[in-house]
Amino acid sequence: MRRAGEVLWARGVTSPIDYPSQSRSVALVRLSSMTRLAAIALAALIASTAGAQAPTNQLPPKPKPGTIIERPEPGRITTAPAPEPVAPSTTPSATLSGQRVERFEAVGNTSVASDTIRVYLGIVPGEPYNPDLIRKNFLNLWQTGLFDDIRIEAERGESGGVVVRAVVKERPRIGSVEFRGNKELNTAKVNEALEREKIDLHVGNTIEQTLVRRAAEAIKRAYAENGFEGVTVDSTTEDLTEPGEKKIVFNINEGIKATVSSIDFTGNTHFSDRRLIRQMKEVKPNGIISWIRKKNLYIPSKLDEDLENVKNYYQDYGYQNVSFGDPVITTIRTGRKPRVKITIPVKEGTVHRFGDVSVSGNTVFTKEQIIGNWPLKKGDIIRRKPIQNRIDAFSDAYRARGYIYSYVNPEYVEKENNVTDVNIQVFEGDQFRLGRLEFQGNTTTKDKVLRREIFLEEGNIMDMETFKQSIYKLGQLGYFKVTDNPEFKVNQEKKTVDINVKGNEEGKNDIQFGGGYSEGSGFFIQTQFSTRNFMGEGENLGLSFQRGNRQNFFSLSYADPWFMDTPNSLGISIFNRTTNYPLSFGYDERSRGGSLAYGYRLHRFDSISMVYGLEHVRSHYESNTVPDVNGNVPLPDISDFTFTQSSIGPAYSYDSRDNPFDTTRGFRLSLGGSYSGGPLGGSIHAFRPTLGITKFVKLSRRSSLSFNSDLGYILPLASGCANTLDDAVAKNQKLCVPKGQRFFVGGEYSVRGFEYGTLGPKETFGGVQQIAGGYKQMVFNTEYIFKVNDPLRLVWFADSGWGYGYRDKIQLAKLRYSTGAELRIFLPVFQFPIRFIYAINPRPKPGDKFQTFQFTIGNTF
Repeated sequence: MRRAGEVLWARGVTSPIDYPSQSRSVALVRLSSMTRLAAIALAALIASTAGAQAPTNQLPPKPKPGTIIERPEPGRITTAPAPEPVAPSTTPSATLSGQRVERFEAVGNTSVASDTIRVYLGIVPGEPYNPDLIRKNFLNLWQTGLFDDIRIEAERGESGGVVVRAVVKERPRIGSVEFRGNKELNTAKVNEALEREKIDLHVGNTIEQTLVRRAAEAIKRAYAENGFEGVTVDSTTEDLTEPGEKKIVFNINEGIKATVSSIDFTGNTHFSDRRLIRQMKEVKPNGIISWIRKKNLYIPSKLDEDLENVKNYYQDYGYQNVSFGDPVITTIRTGRKPRVKITIPVKEGTVHRFGDVSVSGNTVFTKEQIIGNWPLKKGDIIRRKPIQNRIDAFSDAYRARGYIYSYVNPEYVEKENNVTDVNIQVFEGDQFRLGRLEFQGNTTTKDKVLRREIFLEEGNIMDMETFKQSIYKLGQLGYFKVTDNPEFKVNQEKKTVDINVKGNEEGKNDIQFGGGYSEGSGFFIQTQFSTRNFMGEGENLGLSFQRGNRQNFFSLSYADPWFMDTPNSLGISIFNRTTNYPLSFGYDERSRGGSLAYGYRLHRFDSISMVYGLEHVRSHYESNTVPDVNGNVPLPDISDFTFTQSSIGPAYSYDSRDNPFDTTRGFRLSLGGSYSGGPLGGSIHAFRPTLGITKFVKLSRRSSLSFNSDLGYILPLASGCANTLDDAVAKNQKLCVPKGQRFFVGGEYSVRGFEYGTLGPKETFGGVQQIAGGYKQMVFNTEYIFKVNDPLRLVWFADSGWGYGYRDKIQLAKLRYSTGAELRIFLPVFQFPIRFIYAINPRPKPGDKFQTFQFTIGNTF
């Protein structure tokens, strides 16, 4: 039985309302339909307008906050049991405040622990009861978003203390999420759209109506991006068997999806329709390429973007006042797959010419620095593109000097006689420095491993351009992926910027056990462990063991790309390999050896290196075992060759690829030359320069284009040895360069479809024609890569190449060609993709060894 009760705070999306009261029944007002913002505003209004407390036996016209009165409102009043009579001059607050809290109770909570509610309210049993503190902490509890209604009550307990009670109504939790009616966009794509906008509808979360509405809008945007018009998304909830859980159901009406049959411009006299359509990047007439890239869809927002591109194109040729009328959309086919014709009215205006240029607001750079080498002369047709390029360059220059809020804007001022002046308006702002740099998500990788890839140190001027390149460099590591835009926290007083870089670790360890097939190795079983981030230090460690019907090998390697935390790299490797080449090669080879490598990073993307290698090679050549007419088996004088190669190889490398395994953009150049023999010793004396160039161009979010070329040359330096196997047999001499050191063109890593090494010279040994390997090579590759989803890539390729013999001249006419398609699958257990290759030989010749289907693991280049 309550002795002197009071209601401290009530909220059902409501405000706190407290009025003075006599010794009457306690009443509670619950306005459960008000929003949180209205609740806070109402509380502030009541607090600011409350007057002084009235005499004891008279109800004041303006009650004082902090006490309670009866507030009748039909249907919205909950009356507590009548308390025992007390002295009229004593209010409940005065009676209970400061007395010991006997216990705390929570009513109505099923998933939120009572102690959690108590801690939020700041209630500690045994300590004095403080209603003001509870009122202050009440908002913290409400803002958790866990409740639809909260009421705080207090009464005297049986032992004379205070019993505080929180009566709550929990918000329902998400038990499951279902999408209905989504036929064109499957559930995975819908979820991908929600993740892209960081909308979290995970099971167990409370149902937030604001979040549900955001999800519905995100789904409609995802459909709009895919060309659907008239899409509607309604959300409802359904009860589940688990108490407090509900299913969120999104009912999707997908609307219609119209393709663009044609695009016409009217009023354009200076540029043809074809040229204007070429400036449109998002909406194109229906065709094979636009269909593949999904650019053949009528999407109004994308059409607006393209009209802006067309406008920029006109303005780049002096038409400063070009304008467009509303596009006319004509439906030429209805039904499930409608088609539309787009007609765009154009008003070109007149050509303007450049007058003068001025600068205002600049203090860091002088006017001469900004307008020096200005791209236009007085009287030239005013072209905005070269002007904007100049503006962008100086915007980057400001950001590189730490002026992170700088803004450079060209103002075009029209004068008489179609002359336009340019006024460059500069807002510089303050210069900032890098404050604290932190990383998030690197559970194994040490901070110093990531920090050393950032080309800025704390306290340096906040060079935004350098920082952007640093984030790009982090992606090249291959084991830390930046997932979100870095968080910037600006301190205006200290003029510093604290940065938090968020990412995920990936592919740090690669453990493989299995088997497979490749053209060079045949069928094999393999165990391999490799890591590019050993012990979180960014070091490379590899251990491989393979047994197969063509190749057995063991290798162990270690490399530290930042030896002793300096931009010097150090690496060592050992190996033992036995190779039984296909019959077309005619020999077996055993080799063992090792290497020691040193490298130095020159700048952000380029480095130099020096590698010393020592290898012992033994080659055994098979001869013809078919007897002649007399029954004799001809055997050559030489069938075994042994070599020792001691070599040193300087190299230069430039690598700006965004990812070493799944590249979409960047450039790679590798130039090296291996020198063997001479003062280094060994039995192989040769110089072997190589050049590799690869360029990746990102076309869109899902597609990229790549070009690759590999060139190589072997120059024998010894005398008294043979450069071909035929000469070795005829002159009873050793080979100057063993076959295994030559170039083999053909196969899944050079010219796809052709068998490994078959695009090159042949030689005869013991009556058997064999693949000789080239002393020179030329290989060229082109790929168009389309990302279907995270693990899957579709690739179209065109390859060409040839290996040239020792006496052959380099002739482009000898190049052989192949084309086709690939399916690449990236699996978590492999760093490299699994590749299924379908190849076509466009110019077949007699004797070609060509495979239409090939399978392998690894990148092409």
